[in-house]
Amino acid sequence: MMILRRLVLATLLMIPAGAWAQQSQNPNPSFNLANRASGAVKEFFATPAGRANWGRDRLDGKGLAAGASFPVRLPADGNCIYDLRVVFADGRSEEQRGVNACKIETVSVGQATAGATAPAGRGLTLKNESTSPITEALVRPVGGNGQPVTNLTQGSTIAAGAEGRFELPGNACVFDLRVKFADGQVRTKNGADLCRSPVQGVR
Repeated sequence: MMILRRLVLATLLMIPAGAWAQQSQNPNPSFNLANRASGAVKEFFATPAGRANWGRDRLDGKGLAAGASFPVRLPADGNCIYDLRVVFADGRSEEQRGVNACKIETVSVGQATAGATAPAGRGLTLKNESTSPITEALVRPVGGNGQPVTNLTQGSTIAAGAEGRFELPGNACVFDLRVKFADGQVRTKNGADLCRSPVQGVR
């Protein structure tokens, strides 16, 4: 036992003092998420700035009620700059990019957009990348079974290799998309942010 203790002590003494100091001095990017909107938050994402993938839902699928707060724990690995994205239960979303999370204690969401509408003139460009015409394109805002379904094509078709431009209904940005082809094939995209990605290819 005495030999083991001496080995452990010797190993600890071999670690440079600077390494201990660096670990203890790393700033903490964790913060509290406060929902200031009148509706619930469905998902919240926090990823190191510039990454293409938003990663996992920091709420772990539990959501966040209106007026509530939630502690978001991020690794103290030296990175402070994060991109943040929140998706509300009614389908709206908002983003904050390049946030220095080490210098804030609370991130409030829903204040600027609680009564806002999506950008005017927004729309969806649907590109048919298959060999069969599109006969039906259905969209429904994410946020519950009570949301209305809209048929964008309304009896028209999009030929193979062609594209169609459609105005999105309501003020939502995040939609479930269902496309039906003349040959009977069906393609779906759930939770597509059509304000952020207004061009969607299907095949």
